[in-house]
Amino acid sequence: MQRKFLTYCLLFFVPVVLGYLAIEKLTRELPSSFKANEGYIEKSSNTFTTLILGSSQMQSAVNPEWLSTPTLNLASGDQHHDTDFKILKSMAPKLDELKTVIIEVSYSHFELPHNGPDFWKNSLYLKFYDVNAFERQTYFKDHFVYLSNPPFFSKKMTELYLDKTREVDYNEFGFNTKNYYGEFMDLDYDETKIAPRGFKINKTPNLSIFETNVALFNKLMEYTKQNKLQVILCEVPMYKTYHHKKHPSILKRRDSVVSEVLRKYSHVELFSLETDTLHYGVRDYWNQSHLNPNGAKKFSTQLDVILND
Repeated sequence: MQRKFLTYCLLFFVPVVLGYLAIEKLTRELPSSFKANEGYIEKSSNTFTTLILGSSQMQSAVNPEWLSTPTLNLASGDQHHDTDFKILKSMAPKLDELKTVIIEVSYSHFELPHNGPDFWKNSLYLKFYDVNAFERQTYFKDHFVYLSNPPFFSKKMTELYLDKTREVDYNEFGFNTKNYYGEFMDLDYDETKIAPRGFKINKTPNLSIFETNVALFNKLMEYTKQNKLQVILCEVPMYKTYHHKKHPSILKRRDSVVSEVLRKYSHVELFSLETDTLHYGVRDYWNQSHLNPNGAKKFSTQLDVILND
């Protein structure tokens, strides 16, 4: 009886396990900046002199192809300063040639909640970058990418394998060169149609979050100073309609933090093109707050001048 029960269990669980392993493999093979960067890191043998951190705004703004120094862009969607700090502390000891760290200080960066130890992308950092962002010892489940966000990865696999609507092309530097599709392209870059459209922007001041975030940011600056790393604080270009929606107090507090950091630390400088509407036009964006590959080429070329300085 017991043997028969075990047989039934095996007949049930073995296909389930094999099915999940197949899904996990498909998930890990999905085209992504994580997978592309993993190959770039392996190929370059950790000889990077510049490391880029931040959210999707930095991810879409910097194409290392247009930089003359070996650069690794580990920015990612919804990635905040606490995760940036964890990545830096884990990666810096492995990057013997690292000289410069580029950190995002976008409009509301200091008044948005940190990712925390339960951020769903922690499994991706662990799998592709060997970075433990969980703030604890990792467990067996932490190594499974698909389990970190099943709805997200199911959608991506459906778009890629079934609907065939997901078009991406990551170059050898981990940058998506086909990252054009978005609201602006959908509206044929017609500024009269874009102008009245709403978009995502934080307009809710939060002093409690601000104080927490600034405290961590100061620790991040101290770490770079102690490890003799140059820091470039980046304010990425935003489309002209974005600026009218900014909350004055959020903007003022961000600017005050940046000013104080520049006053206090000689190894930090600011590269701000946030309000540059002269060199960046509608066809350089895929939405109000993200550059497309055209805009990234412009921004990366200008950033290269700063790096060479």
